[in-house]
Amino acid sequence: MSSILLATGLILLFLALTLLLLLWNERQYQRNRLISERHNALSLPEGELVYEDIDGEGEPLSSSEAPLIGKPDYIVRSPDGRLIPIMLKLNVQDARTPQNNHVLQIAAYCLILEDYSEQPPTHGIVRYAGEQEFSIEYTPALRKRVLRLLADMEHYTEYQPPQLLKQSAAKCRACIFKPICAVGQGK
Repeated sequence: MSSILLATGLILLFLALTLLLLLWNERQYQRNRLISERHNALSLPEGELVYEDIDGEGEPLSSSEAPLIGKPDYIVRSPDGRLIPIMLKLNVQDARTPQNNHVLQIAAYCLILEDYSEQPPTHGIVRYAGEQEFSIEYTPALRKRVLRLLADMEHYTEYQPPQLLKQSAAKCRACIFKPICAVGQGK
C-alpha cells in the first residue's frame, strides 16, 4: 500500500513539475514574442534593446573620460556586441541630411557608451519625422571634435559666455535668457 502511495506521489510530483516547466516555457515564449513585436514596431536595428528612455524614466548614463551625462531614446546591442544609440527627433520634417547638433549629440552618446561595452560604438542613428533615418558614423575625427568642444566649454563662465554669431528668431523668442543675451535681444 505504501509503495502505491509513493508511486502515486512521484507521478503527481512529476506531472506538477512538467506543468510548471510548460507554463514557464510558454511565458518565456510570450515574452520573447512581445519583445520581438515591439522591436519591429519601433523599427529598431537588428539586436537586443538594452536601454529605453522614451518615457523619461531611463537612468542617466555618464562617461568616465569626459564630463558628459546623457539619456539616448534607445540603445540596441547589435549581434556583434556593439551598442548603438538611437535618438528620435520627430519634430524635424523633410531633412535631407542630419543637423550638425544632432550629429554631435549622437557622437556624445557614442563617447558615453564606450564605458558600457568592451567594443566602442561604430555608429548611432538619428530618426526624424516620417521615418527619415540617418546613420552617423562614429569616427575618431568625430570623437576628437566632441572632446575639443567639451574642452572649449570648460573655459566659458556666466561672465564670459561663448559668442553666438547667429540664432533662429523662433528659438530666441522662446528662450528665457533673451533679455540678457546679445544675440537674442535683437530678435
